[in-house]
Amino acid sequence: MEEIKIDEIIECLGKIAEILHDKPAQALKELRQISATVDSQVPYRDGHNQRVSKYSLQLGKQLGLGDQEMVILETAALLHDFGKICIDETILIKPSSLTEREQAEIQQHAIKGYYILAGFAEFEHALDGVRTHHERYNGLGYPEGLVKDNIPLIGRIIAVADAYDAMTSKRPYRGIKTKKQAIRELKRCSGQQFDPVLVDAFIDCLDPSN
Repeated sequence: MEEIKIDEIIECLGKIAEILHDKPAQALKELRQISATVDSQVPYRDGHNQRVSKYSLQLGKQLGLGDQEMVILETAALLHDFGKICIDETILIKPSSLTEREQAEIQQHAIKGYYILAGFAEFEHALDGVRTHHERYNGLGYPEGLVKDNIPLIGRIIAVADAYDAMTSKRPYRGIKTKKQAIRELKRCSGQQFDPVLVDAFIDCLDPSN
């Protein structure tokens, strides 16, 4: 498979950013295509970003977010793992436990994605989600150790969607959880890793066919 040309992706993202405000439907259509391209190559080649976007939008709708907020949420969800294009893929797909150095490197993806995209002013609010989707409600997340409502809502939403998809998808380092098992884990981590209000709302809006 042809490797991603980062410069070309960045150029396309710049064009999307320019029309995001005035032509959001067109911008999101093009952004979905870019996200699918990245998704097909890193890190797991399985459509993770697309599914996280779907789950995030389901939760956003459940919370009653407005149209503009939903555009920002979808943009953030599609780009949330963009920084992984800068991470050694052997670490991303490693089937055994990560070393401290490897864990530290993989944790850099949130802030790396943020800084890569920070030049596009039009993505400003969406970048809150890129930067904070691995923060934890109890303050033990990264990169800033934010606590509770200090974590932007968009980051708290994507955190739940991201975790659910990771648990219910094939990963090199563990087996797939069933929907019931994943829900049980979300509940177990509610109030610690995840915003408890969002966990309840997400479970309520899950498609029975998932």
